[in-house]
Amino acid sequence: MIKAVIVDDESKARQTIEEMLKTYCPQVTIAGQANSVESAYAIINQEKPDVVFLDIRMPDGTGFDLLKRFESVWFHFVIITAFEDYAVAAFKYSAIDYILKPIDPSDLYAAVEKLSRTINLEENKKKIDTLLSNVDNPNSKPDKIVLKTSDNIHVVDIHSIVRCESQNNYTQFFFETGKSILISKTLKEFDDLLAPSGFIRVHQSHLVNKKFIKQLKRFPQLKLTMFDDTEIPVAVRKKDYIIEQMEGR
Repeated sequence: MIKAVIVDDESKARQTIEEMLKTYCPQVTIAGQANSVESAYAIINQEKPDVVFLDIRMPDGTGFDLLKRFESVWFHFVIITAFEDYAVAAFKYSAIDYILKPIDPSDLYAAVEKLSRTINLEENKKKIDTLLSNVDNPNSKPDKIVLKTSDNIHVVDIHSIVRCESQNNYTQFFFETGKSILISKTLKEFDDLLAPSGFIRVHQSHLVNKKFIKQLKRFPQLKLTMFDDTEIPVAVRKKDYIIEQMEGR
């Protein structure tokens, strides 16, 4: 069984989550509920849950404030929020599980199934540290991203990523240091995530950080030369957009 605590300042929301868990996730047992940062901190320390279903905005602070109060976070957590704002971007960059309100039972079920397979405390700590780093300044773009390989989890500086290359259903990341890692997600997922941080999808198989572009070659065919002299093919329809982005960087 998975022991859970529900944290939300609205009693109706807590009741909805509890009913959905009982209906769709019988492997979860509810150890307690809380409606504030203070009460959540107390009940989590008392009950020692495996997972906390955590709302972001509460009367006496935020879910982030709650997480910062723990020297070591031993529990897994799933963010539940009605606000699709800067924080959601931070969740994605940090590989944190989140569910938007109104809650879709399939999303709740998927989150529970995922944590049922593994609750890795070291991974959890890296994700939390990255999340808190990315949300400390809500007016700036996240500066770190969690990348998980088959045998490790990496927290990397977004601005150190030179380019990403599609390898079928995988994505190869290339870094300023010359190192690379292979991630089991498609390039499309990273295109959506990294575009706000200055990355350009220049070709079906290539996503590049525009700050590392050295020049655009037009002949004999369209190619980008990166800072390390790597040449990247460019889709013809992307030429004008790339020129525009290079001029504005």
